Amino acid sequence: MRKLLYLSVVLLSTISASAVGADSTALLERLNKENIISVGPKSPFTQTGIPASPVVMPANSAPVKPSVAPKKDASEKEIRLLKSKLAASRREVQALRKKQAAAVPAKKSDEQVNAASHENIRLKQQLAEATKRHVQDAGKFQAISNENSQLQRQLKTSQQQLAEAKKQGAEQNAKLQLTATKTTDHVKQLTEVNKKHGEVKGQLDVATKKVNEQASRIATLEEKLKQSSAEKERVQQQLVAALAIPRKAEKEPAKVSNPVFSLAANKSEQAKTNYAWGIWFAEKVQLESETLKSAGQKFLPPAFLQGLQDKFAGSLQMQPADIEKVLSALNKRVADARQRDMTSNKKQGQQLLADAAKLKGAERAESGVVYLVEKRGEGAAIAANDVIRFKVDEKVSSGKILAKGEIHTGRVSELPPLMRAGVEKLVVGGRVRIYIPVELAYGEEGIPGAVPPGVASTMTLEVLSIEK
Repeated sequence: MRKLLYLSVVLLSTISASAVGADSTALLERLNKENIISVGPKSPFTQTGIPASPVVMPANSAPVKPSVAPKKDASEKEIRLLKSKLAASRREVQALRKKQAAAVPAKKSDEQVNAASHENIRLKQQLAEATKRHVQDAGKFQAISNENSQLQRQLKTSQQQLAEAKKQGAEQNAKLQLTATKTTDHVKQLTEVNKKHGEVKGQLDVATKKVNEQASRIATLEEKLKQSSAEKERVQQQLVAALAIPRKAEKEPAKVSNPVFSLAANKSEQAKTNYAWGIWFAEKVQLESETLKSAGQKFLPPAFLQGLQDKFAGSLQMQPADIEKVLSALNKRVADARQRDMTSNKKQGQQLLADAAKLKGAERAESGVVYLVEKRGEGAAIAANDVIRFKVDEKVSSGKILAKGEIHTGRVSELPPLMRAGVEKLVVGGRVRIYIPVELAYGEEGIPGAVPPGVASTMTLEVLSIEK
């Protein structure tokens, strides 16, 4: 009987204080007091192997505070299942404890002790199995908790990386947006530059056309000057006559039968060069004499030649200050006269172009030139490489005639653009009238002595034939 009680006490001593409600020492004292067992030095209840202090349950038997549930559904389900199993194990342990407490009365019969012993053994086995399952479940729960903690750390790291990536992405988007804005601005600037380049190119083309046309006009005028042999002869005679006048008889010049300088007696190249230069200078003097007329002055060849002679001789009849004063006043009168003529001539030219554009059959080009085909002709067609023979009449808006029935020849592709555009509208025998605005004619300044300032031009061109 005592052995049975001893086994019961040993069984109870293996259970934790929380399982039986009291420690093993208190239980032994109670059994000794009631004379159920005797506790002595050699008592089996004091032998090594019986714990004097309550047996503490493993740490993992205590409830483990779960970590933050992972976000994955599988982990959450597994944790909930383990929690459920752990709670069931706890309830089973409590039930066994109650049965064990009920199975140990203060005084029992041998049969009761045997039954209690068997019951304790069975309960101990159930408790061991429950404890084992509890430990396994706690281990699984701890492993899941550790895995969950690791996943949480990974999630936190991933969230930090995601936040950093979002931050970098936002910075990159801002940079891309700034780059896109700059690119748009650059495209706009490039478009403006291209537009301005096109405008400048167009202006350059127009200016080039003007230069070519003015060069053609100048060439025509130079040709006209060369053809004015009669006028040159008259001026030459005046110059020769003036050079032969003695200073004492300036008021009544006398005619001389022989020139002062004869090329027949002086046949050197220097003599010819100086003579030709004198003729050229006389032509310039003739043109400049028109400047005097525009300022209300009369050209006096004797006084002019005397000024040349005195300058070469170094004996001036006027003080330099007086000469400067006279020339300054002359320049002012000439400038004022040219400005008045320019303003008046420009108005006349604009009116001329406006009236011409209203004529039946007139065509106005983008440059402002007006073409009026008076007669298309009935002859052969004209190609760009053809050399044509044509007649030209020209008059400016001020009324001055620059050309009358002049005959010219030239290749169509090499003609000034304005004339070429007119010829392309004709066949052989055709005639076109071309109204040229101030800018494309002779400009605001004109040609001093030859073409008034600010005039428009009217040119009539007739194709006579194609030269073989």
